Amino acid sequence: MRWMKILGLIALLATFSCKKDQSGELRYFEVGLRHLSQDWRDSSFVVATSNPNLLYQVEEQLKLPVEKRSNVSGKLLEGNAGYNRNGSHVFTWHLDENDWQLVNLSVEIYDGSPFSDVEQNKMYWMNDVKRFAPWGSYIKREIPRR
Repeated sequence: MRWMKILGLIALLATFSCKKDQSGELRYFEVGLRHLSQDWRDSSFVVATSNPNLLYQVEEQLKLPVEKRSNVSGKLLEGNAGYNRNGSHVFTWHLDENDWQLVNLSVEIYDGSPFSDVEQNKMYWMNDVKRFAPWGSYIKREIPRR
């Protein structure tokens, strides 16, 4: 009888963990940058999330004028995850889908440009800085799923 209770508990926990992992499909957003750059690859990058709270915040941001939208801040991960690009340029990094947020302030060390800073000095950003929060960044638009 005790074993049946333990197995039942394990099955119940497994069910909840599966449901937690299936929180929804990723939605993709272009992040624009308000500053002017000499390199077009520094003008935007792409983030993704399926987090319902963050999706709600993003939807609210898209209703605001660009100058009132919050900055994007997140943990850097290797690879483009199949979506981080700017036009024809495919980045070799992306922000963790489960660890980025919208912020009004961030420390200066996290500020930079997606191509000229992060892409061109990737090992420094990955190993030392570990986060990317470009000042003047904002959610520009949702990118339809392909």
